[in-house]
Amino acid sequence: MKHYLAIMGSMVLLLLTTIPAFSQDDSRQRERNEILKQLTDLRAVIDSLKALNNQDESIESLEERMEKRFTDLENKINNAVRGTSPIIFNPRTTAFINFAARGDNKTAFNEDGSVEISNRPFLRSTELDFRAPVDPYAEAVAILSVEDEAGQGFALDPEEVYGLIKRLPLLESAPMGMKLKVGKFRAPFGVSNRLHLHDLPWTTRPLVISKLLGTEHGDFFESGFNPIGADFDFFLPNPIPYTTLEMNIDIVKSGDLGMSGGVGGRQPAWLAHLTLSADLMNEHIVILGASGYAERGRPSVSLLGLDATYKWAPSEQRSSRSAVVGGEIFWGRRTAIDSLQAEQVVRPRGWYGFAQVQLSYWLYLGIRYDWAQDPLESLPVTRSLAAYASYYTTEFLRFRIGYEHRTSDNDVVNGLNTAVLEINFVFGSHPTEPYWVNR
Repeated sequence: MKHYLAIMGSMVLLLLTTIPAFSQDDSRQRERNEILKQLTDLRAVIDSLKALNNQDESIESLEERMEKRFTDLENKINNAVRGTSPIIFNPRTTAFINFAARGDNKTAFNEDGSVEISNRPFLRSTELDFRAPVDPYAEAVAILSVEDEAGQGFALDPEEVYGLIKRLPLLESAPMGMKLKVGKFRAPFGVSNRLHLHDLPWTTRPLVISKLLGTEHGDFFESGFNPIGADFDFFLPNPIPYTTLEMNIDIVKSGDLGMSGGVGGRQPAWLAHLTLSADLMNEHIVILGASGYAERGRPSVSLLGLDATYKWAPSEQRSSRSAVVGGEIFWGRRTAIDSLQAEQVVRPRGWYGFAQVQLSYWLYLGIRYDWAQDPLESLPVTRSLAAYASYYTTEFLRFRIGYEHRTSDNDVVNGLNTAVLEINFVFGSHPTEPYWVNR
């Protein structure tokens, strides 16, 4: 009898330690159900042992049956585990394709004025997003982008490649929810800079992002600040009820900010971002932020920013309606030495504001106004008024049409009217919904 109970215990233990693995993959649900059925059958066999003296079946026959069942069940579990393990440990992969076609009333050029970009289609970017846990303490993220260089071909760019440490091995915890990001990443300066091109609520980047934070080919293409360094993200004690206070402190490579002009000062540069967020009555979300960047040496660069976002997302009974209002304002200072060894100081500024309403489950309408100075060309001012309509079928397919009118101190840009058709295709693992979407 002890021999039978030992076999029973081994089989039950094997079942119980295997079943949680199957819960990580819905495609293995049938195998899991079959194993649970086998467990039910084993309980029936145990009951039959209790009445063994009243049956004609011999001890040897029962042992043979149980050994065979144990072997069959063990093989079935091993086969299912081998089919599940690659899914658990392989990276979660998502691909993003951003297509845009533009029509202009006059000739438009890229950022440095060397390439015409008006009246033509562009495959603006193709991104491959890989994410996977590497051990219980960390995960790795690699976002590789093939970007259009203003119609002059394509270039492979590691948009974000970093490791994320979520808790400390020695403490087995994360004090204040601290997370450490090491590698290349979109810097936490404001709101828009953190978003990838396919997740923007507009057809183009705000002018202040491309002018002050950086771009290679202009705001119609990918822009922003994604340095190499380390980001410390943690929560601060907060006395205000129903709110959270989050802090980012970054140590990054200097010279990569747009205002730096490709010339770095002393290493490293420092960046900080403070976020206060509140969720009121599960309908009103308010997010306020302050950012700062400092790069010492020659040139020395400093940039301050404030951002605000309000989202109204009503209850599920009216889930086809929402509204988002927000904006950012930047103040910069750049000190450099000219060819005559004289010190030059420029103080560029810029801001944008936008509003968006959701008219149905799929349709979003919005407007945006930009005002920005160019810090590297005697501070000319460019203004832009844009309107757009987004048809968000699912997180895997997004259509958008937009219209922009620009006025500028730069005659090449002044009076430019542009219509844009944008389509985003997404396939692979389920992506995160952009913050402006209400589903």
